[in-house]
Amino acid sequence: MTRDEAKTRLERYTGLRLEVRIRLERLATLQQMDRERPSPCGSRSEEYAREIAPIVQANRREMAEIEAAVAALSDPLEREVLRLRYLEPTRDPQTGREGAGHLTWKEVSYLMQGQNDEAAQKRCRLVLNRAIPHLAASWPESGQ
Repeated sequence: MTRDEAKTRLERYTGLRLEVRIRLERLATLQQMDRERPSPCGSRSEEYAREIAPIVQANRREMAEIEAAVAALSDPLEREVLRLRYLEPTRDPQTGREGAGHLTWKEVSYLMQGQNDEAAQKRCRLVLNRAIPHLAASWPESGQ
């Protein structure tokens, strides 16, 4: 797998996690509706659960593969910068709800080094630039 393919796969993680969360929240809403107002036509939530099961399962499987590949890296700094940059969700400061973006380099450098100036951000980006090729080498060519 190339460096660009590995980076693209890492970037998919956020979208996969978001899709799982949204679909499961929708399922919970439908289940609540079924309990409060049963439909004579059958359960809306059961039909939706059948519809989303393969999607949620595939997303969780891909997320687990990405997490395992990151966890298998030998360098703890590489693992941490990848985890923070690609696997940690952003959060809305008012609601605490997960977002769809990545942590900024400022946030990553502060969490890793306790500093968020340009030099700290550059050090984190250098670690990332070492980590991506190591991650790419650990994934098979058909990694999606």
